[in-house]
Amino acid sequence: WYPYISRLRLTLVNCTRPSQSSFFPLCFTMMDLPEGLQSSILSRFCDGRSIAIFFEVLFSNKQLRQLAFDLVRDALVDRYKRLAEVEFNNYEEIRDVLDIIREEIRMCRVFQDVNGQMTCDEGDGTLRESVAKNISSWCAIIEYFDTMRLQRGERSGEFVLWCGKLKTQQGFGTIQRAELSSALWTVTSMDYVFDQLELNNHYLTYPTIDTLPPSVIESPYGILNMESKEDIDVLQRIRYYLRPDPDTARFLLVPSQMEYEPTLGFALNQHLMERKGLLFYWDGNDEGDFEYSLTRLAENVKRILQRIRNDEFEK
Repeated sequence: WYPYISRLRLTLVNCTRPSQSSFFPLCFTMMDLPEGLQSSILSRFCDGRSIAIFFEVLFSNKQLRQLAFDLVRDALVDRYKRLAEVEFNNYEEIRDVLDIIREEIRMCRVFQDVNGQMTCDEGDGTLRESVAKNISSWCAIIEYFDTMRLQRGERSGEFVLWCGKLKTQQGFGTIQRAELSSALWTVTSMDYVFDQLELNNHYLTYPTIDTLPPSVIESPYGILNMESKEDIDVLQRIRYYLRPDPDTARFLLVPSQMEYEPTLGFALNQHLMERKGLLFYWDGNDEGDFEYSLTRLAENVKRILQRIRNDEFEK
């Protein structure tokens, strides 16, 4: 079976943007292999996007739909186990999240509804979603953690919690591609920063209080990265007006809804001098619901993958 693995590697190397057409011949060549070996190849040699496309190619054939699900489910269970026990064994919450999702995948059973659509019952029979949607979500989560794991250089060991546009009130301009990263990761923090920086926020501004809460400015939680030339120009204007003294209101830029009661904000980068961006301060209190944030994890990672690559991950 070594030639199949060689062809699989060649396909992945030559396809920077994998597509169904590039995987179609390989998928049906692999069908000659034992099912267990097919799942093992998918788990060991394919990234999340490639597994998702493999599934879509087989799933397009109605006669192979059950087989497609069985193969990919077994591959995902194995991949999630490896991520939790090997790649992220030092990150307690990531391990817990991966273990929960792995068990969800393992327990998932496929049914055909009255409309002929295949749905996934995740064990308790109360929530059924389309098989394709579940596979896409599970693969996206793998893709996110693999992408974070493979970061090198100054970003090694960090996780992108959010990325997007940020406007400023003081005329500094708009940061077109801000990436908020941190060495700390929780499933609720991804939800919290998305809500506070994107859903509820209109612009960044100075706080209107005289004294900043000590819990907020105690230590940096992460960094707001800016790399494009246009964003660096905005960063230079922000740097000119921000102050390094935490006893002044101009120490932080905060989201508009936190003007009077800031719990997070962005300050001059005095610690990681070579990084282009602003330090991210946060008291770490997201008051989030773990189970609810877990249901939104796939949505959050898909958004991040789409934006950091400027390329839409399969929905």
